[in-house]
Amino acid sequence: MYKPYKAYMEADIHTSSPLKLVLMLYEGAITFLNKAVQYSEAGDIKNKNIYANKARDIVMELNNALNIDQGGELAQGLRRIYLFMNRHLIQANWRNDVRGLEEVRQMLSNLLEGWENAYLQVRGNGDAPRLHATGLQV
Repeated sequence: MYKPYKAYMEADIHTSSPLKLVLMLYEGAITFLNKAVQYSEAGDIKNKNIYANKARDIVMELNNALNIDQGGELAQGLRRIYLFMNRHLIQANWRNDVRGLEEVRQMLSNLLEGWENAYLQVRGNGDAPRLHATGLQV
């Protein structure tokens, strides 16, 4: 069966700028953590684990996309944050700690806001080289 939304999302992913992809990853991780919290509160441990792990996978993908050589201190700081989030998600998931999941979700939301501002600056100024300062591999 043809799924237009899925086809649209795949096309969006394949044609988006690296910065737009970062925004999409943050949004996806936040969405997965929202679902993990909902399932945890409903007592559905299996689905809570599935969605918490999906969010953790995204955090680690963001970490793997960093280029420390190019990004310098900013990339190193992001790496520390992502590794902290990874450990925090593992512990929160293991302990069924909703507050821990919510803390990582809040951290991701704060970072998303910063990335959205960067995205608006890049789009508004047409200044694509600024992206390299983040240390993302483009």
